[in-house]
Amino acid sequence: MTDYKNIFGKPVKFLATDPDNTEAEGQIWYNSTSDTFKSIVALEAWSSGANMITARQGVGGAGTQDAALAISGRTYPAPYVTNTEEYNGSGWASGGATSTARIYASTSKNGSQTACFIASGQTPSPPVTSATEEYDGSSWTAGGTVNTARANAIGFGTLTAGVMAGSGPSYNSVEEYNGTAWTTVTPIGTARYTHGGSGLETAGLIFGGAAPGPSNIATTEEYDGSAWTAGGDMNTARNYVTGFGIQSNTTANGGGFPSASNTVKTENYDGTTWTNKPDSANTRWATDSGFGTSGSTGGVSGALSNSLANVSATEEYNKSVNVITAAAWSAGGAMNNGGRTPAGTGIQTAALSVGAFPTLSTEEYNGASWTVGGTLGTGRYAGAASGTQTAGLFFGGSTNPNNEQSATEEYDGSTWTAGGALSQARQRLGGTGTQIAGLAFAGAEYVPTTNLFTNTEEYNGTSWTSGGAVNTARQGLGSAGTQTAGLAFGGSSPSKTGATEEYNGTAWSEQNDLITARGDLSGNGIQTQALAYGGEIGPGTLQTATEGYDGTNWSTRSNLSTARRLGAGAGASSSSGIYFGGYITTDQTITEEYNGETTALNYKTITTS
Repeated sequence: MTDYKNIFGKPVKFLATDPDNTEAEGQIWYNSTSDTFKSIVALEAWSSGANMITARQGVGGAGTQDAALAISGRTYPAPYVTNTEEYNGSGWASGGATSTARIYASTSKNGSQTACFIASGQTPSPPVTSATEEYDGSSWTAGGTVNTARANAIGFGTLTAGVMAGSGPSYNSVEEYNGTAWTTVTPIGTARYTHGGSGLETAGLIFGGAAPGPSNIATTEEYDGSAWTAGGDMNTARNYVTGFGIQSNTTANGGGFPSASNTVKTENYDGTTWTNKPDSANTRWATDSGFGTSGSTGGVSGALSNSLANVSATEEYNKSVNVITAAAWSAGGAMNNGGRTPAGTGIQTAALSVGAFPTLSTEEYNGASWTVGGTLGTGRYAGAASGTQTAGLFFGGSTNPNNEQSATEEYDGSTWTAGGALSQARQRLGGTGTQIAGLAFAGAEYVPTTNLFTNTEEYNGTSWTSGGAVNTARQGLGSAGTQTAGLAFGGSSPSKTGATEEYNGTAWSEQNDLITARGDLSGNGIQTQALAYGGEIGPGTLQTATEGYDGTNWSTRSNLSTARRLGAGAGASSSSGIYFGGYITTDQTITEEYNGETTALNYKTITTS
């Protein structure tokens, strides 16, 4: 052990519990509780990120793992698109549209989400464009015109110090961008196209691709801002390859057309040598869809699969002492009765379901299984709920046939008792808050005619009083938050809507819409950390789509396993939720649990084998 300290500068420690910090990487300790020697080591792996909003190929990527861009592209074999999407490390949100729809364009890959260019690329007509556009985080504006219009080149660098290399008529021309104009500079040594690239204008890298002919190549070239020099060859020659990072730490992924075997391969360049790394999960001809300013932390999105299908999948790559578990929905325990239009409240490990049609029963969830709870005083369905499993509130709803109710009942974990009645009887309304500070809003009545409401009411533990009206009258909406910080989203008005509104305890204000307008959806969380999931966008078109709200924008999240509508949700935030019951073509007892991305230290037990 003395030799270990002399070599590594750290003694072997004697500990009763494992250390819980990343500084312990490379440290060896003896765990007296488990009677083992242990350490923490770095792990390299891909993990799933949320899908893009629009599946496509030929997309341009830029930015970092938690602030990335996906720009333009084509929904093969359909039209070229101008869509820009912004990634926040959890999901994708809509950004500003480009003026020119294009694929296989060049981007300032090491630029930022608020300062990036897209240049040249293939367009429907003419075949290629010379246009450059610059992004400021919300909109695109015209930039300088490239000297040689081309597609399948590679861009790297930043908005004001960028490079576009390869492809074009000669397949080796290079131009530099200063944020205003393009200048032709020293050509690359090996003519190529559909290659990868990374780095900065004064420390750049290109690799792989296809030589005119075509034939796949493995060569690498390094750029110092004035000249190109040969670097180490890739282990696998391939084209349509993407990459991210810097000259001395770049990760390359995908490519290989027409060989399917190379489309998941990953390699890392350390400035001298390429080393094989774990394969990605999705096969893709990745083109320029990578993002990340370090080869240890980045990702890829979109592109074209081996079956020529458009790809929406996002994957993140990390070299870290932490094991990263991607956000996902997983199966929970089945409900005893289940059904459609229950109201939900509580948290993932202590949820409450009330008034599901047709049994109108109460059920309680403990994080693993459901048990039947107390019987409502007035049996009804399609109401709303707030509070907790042991201090719940259920209000509104309807008896069968449609007979809207104003009844309110309070739950103590076993028994329902009558509370103050709503001023407006209604069903399929929104509800949130606590048992003594509840919020009821929107909803509908069907008899004698369908009438959508904007009314908001606030509960103080005894009675309801009027609050500010919602801006969009609707039914079958999602809700989250508290009485003084509420959130309403989606629903039918009467057509499906993505309208989102925030409540401050006095008035509702309109916010950015859901990505996917839908009704009969559910949600959970607080005003600045909410989830929306399920529902339908039209008759019979049920949704698995999940979206997260950060107080400003909605972005994509991992999809539900089972598409359905008229279920109920519960949960404390956008990183923890539960969705239960609902309707497909029959009433459902399904439960799904949502857990956000987690990290855990990669402990390794040291053995002599």
